[in-house]
Amino acid sequence: MRVGFLPVRFGPVAVTALAVIALAVCSGDKGPTSARQENVMLLLPDGESLFIRTDFADDDDWAETLDAATQPWDLGGGILAYAGITPVDDRRFEALTVEKLESLLPAPPPYYLFLVDKRAVTDPEHPILVVDTSRGNADVVGFQTFRVVPSEMPAVENNLSLANMDFEDFSTNVDADGVFRGF
Repeated sequence: MRVGFLPVRFGPVAVTALAVIALAVCSGDKGPTSARQENVMLLLPDGESLFIRTDFADDDDWAETLDAATQPWDLGGGILAYAGITPVDDRRFEALTVEKLESLLPAPPPYYLFLVDKRAVTDPEHPILVVDTSRGNADVVGFQTFRVVPSEMPAVENNLSLANMDFEDFSTNVDADGVFRGF
């Protein structure tokens, strides 16, 4: 068994690891029955509030979603709030699901992250998937999730990153479709 580290890159800049996801990858060229399993370590980049792209069908849709998520939130009196996200645009995260993330992510940190999946980039509202990776609620099996419209990203990201509010403060205030659109 070989274990390797694959650095995540943003353009020419290599980024160090904050958290590690162990992925089982089949290798070999004799088909699935003879393929042996290898553990490959996939590194998550340094940064708060990881905003991970998982759908690579359309670069323009990704750019539109990212732009919407980083727009300022007017608090009044000339004060603007921004979501302090760390965009992760790396094909090694393509098709990453919450279920797969749960089975691969070791203990926190990170305590939460954002997945930009197919629904987030194709739905006109761009509802971004927020994932609680803390494993802090013993009454819940699996990672808790809810979706957030980009205009509410500063409220969600700022309050989660500061631990000013808990995940449940948002997840229990979603609309019937599971999307948080504000209080």
